[in-house]
Amino acid sequence: MNSKAYLLLFVLFLSFGSKAQNDSIKALVESDLTIITYLTENDSTTYFNEDESLTKYFKLELIDSKLYKDKKKKAVSFLTADTLAHKKTNGIITLPCQKKTVTFTDLPSEEETNRVYEYIGQINWLNAYMVYGMYWEDYDFTLIDKTSGERTSTFVDFPNISADKKKIICLGANVYENTADLDFYIIDNKKIIQKMNTGFKYWMPAGENTDMFWSNDGNFYLPVVATNNFWKPDGSLNDQWQYIRIKPLP
Repeated sequence: MNSKAYLLLFVLFLSFGSKAQNDSIKALVESDLTIITYLTENDSTTYFNEDESLTKYFKLELIDSKLYKDKKKKAVSFLTADTLAHKKTNGIITLPCQKKTVTFTDLPSEEETNRVYEYIGQINWLNAYMVYGMYWEDYDFTLIDKTSGERTSTFVDFPNISADKKKIICLGANVYENTADLDFYIIDNKKIIQKMNTGFKYWMPAGENTDMFWSNDGNFYLPVVATNNFWKPDGSLNDQWQYIRIKPLP
């Protein structure tokens, strides 16, 4: 989760923070990891009132901090973070593409029209720039094709690309529903296709975007906290993490 969203999270804490203070501290067990609240496939969404386990796409496992740290040494990233290459001037980011120039213009405001952009780098093998947008109560990550100048994909959370360049996981804390929302994509001949979207009921991701990663073993790793422990009693984010591994299924 991007640190720039923390202010929003703190405000939202006020609406349910008292519940977080009263809930007993809970450590996740492995059976908690796969329980989902909804599943979207092929533009159709199913909601679950009772505990429903996700049985396809992934295997989720609790791991210890040592394994997590060992795998983080072999983390894979395709983002070239050349943030100074396209500096914002007077609230405008200018991205030169082969067929046209693309601009992103800030509109700082205390109203719902508020928008602020950051250029965060490029993914060379996708021939794309990446821009982070922060809005009134939301944010996203957009890819801009460096040839056409067109917006090729927009993600609700940072797009983590697997070592084999065939999969993308976007994972963020949904503080409105108290879930971990995961979007899963496949990459076919550099075309990005969404396969599913789901919300995990009993845990939420912890830390920064850089704390979750694909390792070179083809698995996805991240720190998590139990949903009812997402906030500390003082309103700060919980830093007592557990760790999980997400293994894509064949």
